[in-house]
Amino acid sequence: MILLSKYKFNKYKDYNLEVDKLEINEGERIFIVGPSGSGKTTLLRALCSLEEEVYGKLTIDGISINGYNDKNLKNISIMLLTQELGLWSHLTAQEHISFTITKGKSIKEDNLQWLDLVGLGHKRKSKPNELSGGERQRLALARALCSKPKYLFLDEPFANIDSVLANELLEMINLQQSIQKFTLIKTTHHYLGIKDERTIILVVNKGKIIQKGTWMEIKNNPQDKWTKQWVGLLL
Repeated sequence: MILLSKYKFNKYKDYNLEVDKLEINEGERIFIVGPSGSGKTTLLRALCSLEEEVYGKLTIDGISINGYNDKNLKNISIMLLTQELGLWSHLTAQEHISFTITKGKSIKEDNLQWLDLVGLGHKRKSKPNELSGGERQRLALARALCSKPKYLFLDEPFANIDSVLANELLEMINLQQSIQKFTLIKTTHHYLGIKDERTIILVVNKGKIIQKGTWMEIKNNPQDKWTKQWVGLLL
């Protein structure tokens, strides 16, 4: 479980990120939505202890975490996938998977099932600069999933790909979540998965959590103007 409380982060000229209390239970699927510049990514980074110079308390699995360099984080399996993807230019696709699973000690055929899972089995010997944008997205996702995290954080992972591919990747994540039982926290502008009854939506605006609930709960009672307009676009 992740607990963020009495949290304040001074980053923006017009407002701060402030969270009185946010609790995320194991196995939940959290989608963070809100207008551009609302604090979605900052909140995501706060939840995995990447922001510095903050006030408040972050607890993960009952352990109080004090910054990204906290030694206790080494014992918590966290994976963050950003829009930049963070692929290693000198490694092939299969080496990405091998390094993640075995720290580069060996390349085993059963490790490469993760490339097959995302449709990159035929590109296993290709480096990132030899892959298309969508293929790089798939590789980054395969690397994230093969690490078998307890907490998977995704920051706008489908921002630069078409809706069909984004839907395929989201279905893959859903399947792996049902198998691996990880907790998923994702910022998004996509409508994909929003209406799924398993999805818990956090609406963020001007650095504050405006609303938390399922699609039906938020649709029936939007708490601010932006949320009302957002709901209207998805009806």
